[in-house]
Amino acid sequence: MIEYNSKEDVHNHAKDAIGLSMQEIYEANNRYDVNPKNKHYVGDAFELWMGVEKNSRSEADIADLGVELKATPYKFVKSRRKSDNKQLVSAKERLVLNIINYMDEAKATFDTSSFSHKDKLMELIFYNHNTEKPKTEWTFDEAILFSFPEKDLEIIKHDWEIIHQAILDGKAHELSEGMTDYLGACTKGANKETVREQPFSNIKAKQRAYSLKAAYMTSLLRNYVFGDKHDPAIRKERYETQSEKDTNLIETEEIATANELKHESLDSIILRKINSFKGKSVADLKKEFGIKKTSSSKQLNSIIIARMLGLKGNSANSAEEVQKAGIKIKTIPLNPDNSVKEHMSFPKFKFKELINQSFEDSVFYDELSRRFLFAVFKNLKKDKPTDEEIIFIGAKFWHLPNKDLPIIESVFNDTIATAKNGVHLRVAKNRVYNNFISAKEERIAHVRPHEQKAQYVEGDYSDELPTPAIWENRPDNNDKYDPSGLYMTRQSFWLNSDYIGKQITDILSEID
Repeated sequence: MIEYNSKEDVHNHAKDAIGLSMQEIYEANNRYDVNPKNKHYVGDAFELWMGVEKNSRSEADIADLGVELKATPYKFVKSRRKSDNKQLVSAKERLVLNIINYMDEAKATFDTSSFSHKDKLMELIFYNHNTEKPKTEWTFDEAILFSFPEKDLEIIKHDWEIIHQAILDGKAHELSEGMTDYLGACTKGANKETVREQPFSNIKAKQRAYSLKAAYMTSLLRNYVFGDKHDPAIRKERYETQSEKDTNLIETEEIATANELKHESLDSIILRKINSFKGKSVADLKKEFGIKKTSSSKQLNSIIIARMLGLKGNSANSAEEVQKAGIKIKTIPLNPDNSVKEHMSFPKFKFKELINQSFEDSVFYDELSRRFLFAVFKNLKKDKPTDEEIIFIGAKFWHLPNKDLPIIESVFNDTIATAKNGVHLRVAKNRVYNNFISAKEERIAHVRPHEQKAQYVEGDYSDELPTPAIWENRPDNNDKYDPSGLYMTRQSFWLNSDYIGKQITDILSEID
């Protein structure tokens, strides 16, 4: 065990690990037999470097200084801007903290909670989860001594209260990550059968742990770890130097101040601001906010919502709070009869990656676990309404109820089975139909093309199947169809429009 006299000593020793490979760290400690396939391989290397024995204590790893140690991975993703080939750093996953003991946590306050006791001060070390290299060659790339910035802590306190109240209400089994902004209660166990007792209910709840959401960690990486943003709560430099470099900063705006968050929750502030514009037409909003020509209705809605929140940018995604909470803002257009006009799309998937994923480890599940902000606009005319004929009728936060997950999981698993067994493709009247789950089957979610252009040969709009498709009525010698049957138009999961309609009945009731 290394003796540390201060948190500054802890941080400086962590910084000494920067640039070292996992193999170098293990060998420096006379460990030559460690299996890189062990899922704790990197985290164990960090604890070994820091001189901390592997443990499952309720207190912080370096208990006398209150410092918890965490190694956490990042990855690089392509920028979503089509004109930008830049690779952006992103968190690979949420940062899982401590297991929630529902029985003990029910008796706690925020300041006496297991979260505050263990996780308020952390030495975080970051590594690139590079699948093109063996784990033995992975290196630690940056480290920070992290406590929560004042504003973030106010939001996290509110998140903790939501989790705590669910436990007090005997509803720990209904917890989901979509209920909170920055601090989540993620599932943590060998499988879905890993459950724990909870007070105030005989229903056993899934084992969960406090976690910092992936979106929060991504914001931390881009701004503080590999960017040049500063906060007195976050220390990147060694304690004898003040050098930093700007490598990946993203510009952010703020919706609320730390003082405002002491008196009102983030959700309440956002909804108060947006819903103050209820009843106004898009034409009125464009005039009020000085919005002129835009390239599309989608871009227009994005700008309007940003202006409602007092932001100068063209998207509310520029707000620090939206980025850290990973809030997904969705515009919901209604027909004149109040039915939802469109299904809700999720990111397109690659078939060969999809078939090797379990539902809870999938991108789709991560997206479903996010918090959504629904902004609802009603079209007074069904076809091509003018800006005067589109009315903003309200906004709400929403997260997917746990009770609906099994139905969606069945759609996910059916999609994998269909892809593995060979998708059935049938040509009729110059259109191609498939046997994926459709919206007509009313199973909350379905699969449909993610591209505007159909493509059944290798190209920009298609994806390779794991098993050749089984064709019916495919025209012979037609270059629109690859004879191998290995390509079809890219697909994605969608939530059914009628299901979305049921989630906004409270908004609709206000206009009936």
